[in-house]
Amino acid sequence: MAMKAHLIIKREYMENIRKKSFLISTIVAPILMLLIYSIPVLALFFVPGDQVRIAVLDRTGVIAPEFLATLTDTLKDGQPKYLVRDARPVDGDFDRLREELIADIAADELDVALEVPADVLEDGKVDYISKNVLNEDITRSLKSRLTPVVIKQRFAREGIDSDRIAALTRGVRFNEQKITKSGILEEKEVAGDLIIAVVFVMILYFMLISWGVAVQRSVIEEKSSRVIEVMLSSVEPRDLFIGKIFGLGALGFTQIGIWSVIMLAIGFSSSMMTAQIASFIQISPTEILYLGVYFVLGFLLYAAIFTIIGAVCSTEQDAQQLQIFAMLPLILPLMLMFFVIEYPDSTVATVLSLIPFFTPMLMLARISVAEPPMWQILLSIALLAVSIWGVIIFSAKVFRVGILMYGKRPGLKEIWRWSRYA
Repeated sequence: MAMKAHLIIKREYMENIRKKSFLISTIVAPILMLLIYSIPVLALFFVPGDQVRIAVLDRTGVIAPEFLATLTDTLKDGQPKYLVRDARPVDGDFDRLREELIADIAADELDVALEVPADVLEDGKVDYISKNVLNEDITRSLKSRLTPVVIKQRFAREGIDSDRIAALTRGVRFNEQKITKSGILEEKEVAGDLIIAVVFVMILYFMLISWGVAVQRSVIEEKSSRVIEVMLSSVEPRDLFIGKIFGLGALGFTQIGIWSVIMLAIGFSSSMMTAQIASFIQISPTEILYLGVYFVLGFLLYAAIFTIIGAVCSTEQDAQQLQIFAMLPLILPLMLMFFVIEYPDSTVATVLSLIPFFTPMLMLARISVAEPPMWQILLSIALLAVSIWGVIIFSAKVFRVGILMYGKRPGLKEIWRWSRYA
């Protein structure tokens, strides 16, 4: 490392870690995200726990008794959730009784009326009458109870034992058992592997973009305020370039560390939550290690690219027009992520994960679900390291010229010319 680069690293780290924006994004942001994700869960505790008054007008005479017997749910206070009524007309006038039930609903004396037509065994259609037909909790619950009763009556009409049919047609369940690279057979929760892969990729995506843009913004701010000219009087452009990347990279690691501590503290504060997560999602230390490795390498690669943008632009508006060149290689892996997760060992997934600009996210996704051969992991790291070296050399040359250029933003040809003659 250059002689004075460590001074720039220290300056970038210490100056930015004291900023209110860093403290807010590091402490407040994860808490807000946690609250946002918790709102749907917390909302379940405030769902009205009122009793539901239901009347069943059964024109077949055989559906209602068995169906109503299934509505045995209770509320938190132990009271029955469903207050049921088997509506049977004394005089056989179903139409008049239907109108009475509708009037009861209109007068808020009844919540739901189910009219089971005489041809329900053939047609399968039941009238659901209520003021609120969009209450999925009730409609889904009633439909799931009524359907088996209707099917059972169909079998009974044909002289078939429905219980025997259900036993013979019971579906097959897969007990997923994964063979690791060491040959150990272990039961795995497929959904858990999928969640790990998606979460790791998304973490990497947002961290690379946020801290890459932070490097770009830092260069533009100091360039527009002429601070960078003062700094160049004491250090070489190469030292300044390296110092900014590594200084802000260390700041990114600090933020990840703080977030990890916050999440672990929240998780361990609830033993039940921790046990449920641990039984469903199992993250190995190796996966955490790879997340760190690919974050460091990915950050160095994309930070160098974002630094070029900051060096050649004088304003944020100019930089936003060039950011697509840095963000497109980050967006494409997101679009390819689920293909790679579903076919992690395919030739296409292997080749894509070895492309240096895609490697951090796609190889991390493959590692989370399939444990690719070690030679592929090492090759991806080697290719990424070589690419970083090449991009940093190119970026340093452009940076050397661009940081002292003001006014009109240069074109691609001019940027290329800077890299050749710097």
